[in-house]
Amino acid sequence: MKSTNKLQKIAWGLGGWCVVFLVVLAGRPSFTNGSLPVRGVADPVVALQLARNADEVEEVLGEAPSADREVMRVKQYVDFGLIAGYLGLGLVIGAALGRGRGWPLAGLTIVASLLDVRENLGTLRVVNLGLSQVNPAMLDGLRLTSMAKWTVLAAAITVLASVTAGRKQWYLRSAGFLSLAGAALTVAGLFYNSILVWGGLLMFLGLLLTAATLKVITHESAS
Repeated sequence: MKSTNKLQKIAWGLGGWCVVFLVVLAGRPSFTNGSLPVRGVADPVVALQLARNADEVEEVLGEAPSADREVMRVKQYVDFGLIAGYLGLGLVIGAALGRGRGWPLAGLTIVASLLDVRENLGTLRVVNLGLSQVNPAMLDGLRLTSMAKWTVLAAAITVLASVTAGRKQWYLRSAGFLSLAGAALTVAGLFYNSILVWGGLLMFLGLLLTAATLKVITHESAS
């Protein structure tokens, strides 16, 4: 019981950490009106990471130097903090759930976080280069890394949803629904990029709600 209480407190702390970094990412500095995400993607960061050619990079960032490039650079550095937060949550929830579903969840979260770091580094590389220096191979590598990250995140949140979706409490079922809906939208978003951001948001909400109720989940699993 003491171990469960400790993990719950850690989960609350990491959940709060993630919320702070999500708010910071959504806040200032903001992209200018000149940043025009492509294919209907709501977030310039995601749009850049899925860019197919230099013209789409120009739509998001403009030519170097530009204010939007500086904003993108700041967003990427902040995102490293968010990665650390959800990695910690995945490991803590995985430890609480144990061998059955906890270990696959922890493993998938580790893989996703490594891909996310690689994605951020690739994004920073594009930000630091002029449009004439950006080549198709570079953008293909960034886009494939991004798609792999989203796929692994969707798999991880599906594992998590399998723990919560069938529980009797409405808030656990809600966490499971949010997680599954987010995973489904994320997978669809790999083909229809405009909905990818919303899939990611729902997955994060499902993760945070699960983390907030971790003690209930582990107590029921043990009983």
